[in-house]
Amino acid sequence: MATPIPPNRVRFTLGELAAATGGRLFAADPETAVTGVTTDSRTAEAGGLFVALWVPPGGPLEMSRDGHEFVAAARERGAFPLVAARRGVTGPRLEVVDTLRALGDLARRFVARQTQGHPVPALAIGGAAGKTTTKTLAAAAVTALCGPTLATPGSLNNLLGVPLTLLCLGREHRTMVIECGTSSPGEIPRLGEIVRPEVALVLNVDLEHSERLGDLAAIADEEAALFAAARRAVVTSTEEPELLARLPRSGGQEALLFGAGAPADVRLARRETLPDGTARVVLEIAARLRARRADRRLEIVTPLLGPTAAVDLAAAVAGTAALRDRPLDQEELVAVARALGAVPAVPGRLAPRRFGEVLVLDDSYNANPRSVRAALAAAREAAAARNGRLLVALGDMLELGDAAATAHAEIVQEAAAGAALFAGAGPLTTAAARAAGLATDCLLADDAAELAEALVARSAPGDVVLVKGSRGMRMERLVAAFERAGEDPG
Repeated sequence: MATPIPPNRVRFTLGELAAATGGRLFAADPETAVTGVTTDSRTAEAGGLFVALWVPPGGPLEMSRDGHEFVAAARERGAFPLVAARRGVTGPRLEVVDTLRALGDLARRFVARQTQGHPVPALAIGGAAGKTTTKTLAAAAVTALCGPTLATPGSLNNLLGVPLTLLCLGREHRTMVIECGTSSPGEIPRLGEIVRPEVALVLNVDLEHSERLGDLAAIADEEAALFAAARRAVVTSTEEPELLARLPRSGGQEALLFGAGAPADVRLARRETLPDGTARVVLEIAARLRARRADRRLEIVTPLLGPTAAVDLAAAVAGTAALRDRPLDQEELVAVARALGAVPAVPGRLAPRRFGEVLVLDDSYNANPRSVRAALAAAREAAAARNGRLLVALGDMLELGDAAATAHAEIVQEAAAGAALFAGAGPLTTAAARAAGLATDCLLADDAAELAEALVARSAPGDVVLVKGSRGMRMERLVAAFERAGEDPG
C-alpha cells in the first residue's frame, strides 16, 4: 500500500543548488546543470541529482539505511551526489549540514522560482485523522473551480514526501493541496516553512505518535503550528477546543470554521446513510462564503460513509472557499458538489468492498483512538442501513506510548459493544480483550493472518465487516482473505 515517490524533471545548476541549501561544492563546476532530483539510487539518472538522506537516530524519519552507502551506485548511474558533511564521501559533491533539510530548501526554492509571476496558492492540510481523505476531497473541489491542481499523492505527507511532491509543480498547475503529517516535534513547523501555504486547514487533535509527540497539549501545539505558516487564512473545526484556543490572534489571517456547531461557516446540517451503501450529506454555507443568489444548502451524495466523512466534506468545502478567496456563485457550488460526490473512498481508509452479500469496510491503513471511533460509527450506520450484523476486526494501535494500555482498554470495549463478533489482532488488543472479559463472541490472535480464515468463515450474507488497525499490523491481509474467498465486483 506504499505510495510511489513521484519522479520530477526539475533543473538546477550546481551553483543554484549550493545557494539554495547553503552547501559547499567540491571538484565541480557551479555552472553544470542537473535535471531530476531523487533520494533513491535505483532511480538515479545520468545528469540528475542524488540526495543521500541521513537522519540521526531519534530524527523525524526512521531510516533503515544511510543514503551515503549508495552514493557510489548513484555515481555509477551518472548522478551527482548531495551529501552530508563528515560522512566520508570524497570526489565531486555538494556538501550540506543536513541532507533532509537541504531537500526541503531545494523544494522551497524551486516553488518560488516556478511561481514567480505565476502565483500558485497552496492549501495545507494537517491533523490527527482524516488528512488524506480531506486532501483528496479538497483537491477535487479546487480542481473543479481553478483547474489543474498539484496534490499530495497518497500519504506522502512527511519531510521527505512533501518536498518531492513540490518538485513536481508544473507550469500547468493553478493551485496546490498539500497534506502535512507529523510523528516528531518540529515536523509541522518545518513543513509550514517549506510549503508556505496561503491557507492552513487543521482538522483535529488526538493521541498520535505519542511516544515522540507527547501528551494531547503537546500534540495540539505541534498540529496548530501549521496555522502560523498560513499567509491568508486558517481553517479548523468548531468541535476542536484545543485548536480553537490556538488560532492566531495576530498576523491578520482570516479564520473559517467548519463542523456541526452553529458558528460554523460550513455547517454539517444533515446526513444519512442510504440503503445502496452511499450517504447523503447536506451542508449549510455561510453568507460570507457564497454569492448573494447562491443557495444556502449544498447537497452531496457520496460513497464516503460515517460522521467523520461528512465532517471531512465540510472541511474540504471550507478549505476550498478559503483558497478561492471570494464568494462562490451557484454554478461554482454545483461544480463543487459534483466533484466531491465523484470522489471514491481512499483505499485502506474506510473503503467499502463488496464480496458477494458481505460488505467489508477496509480501514486498514492506520489507526489511533479517534479514527477507530470514527470507523466504528460508520460501520454501525452501514450495518443498520443493511439491517445486518456488524463484525469488527481490530488490530493494535501503535506508537501511543504510555497511553497505549488505557487507550486499548477503552477502544476494545467500545468496538465490541453491539458487534456480533469481535476479532482482535496484536498483543495490546488481545490483552485488553481478555482483561475486559467481553460478552461478545471473540476471535483473538497475536497476528492478523491467524484470524483471516476464521473471520471469513464466520461472516454471512448481509454482514458488515470493519477491518481496522495500525499500518504495522497489516490488517489488509484480512481484506485479502475475503477477496480470495469471493469476487469483489467493486
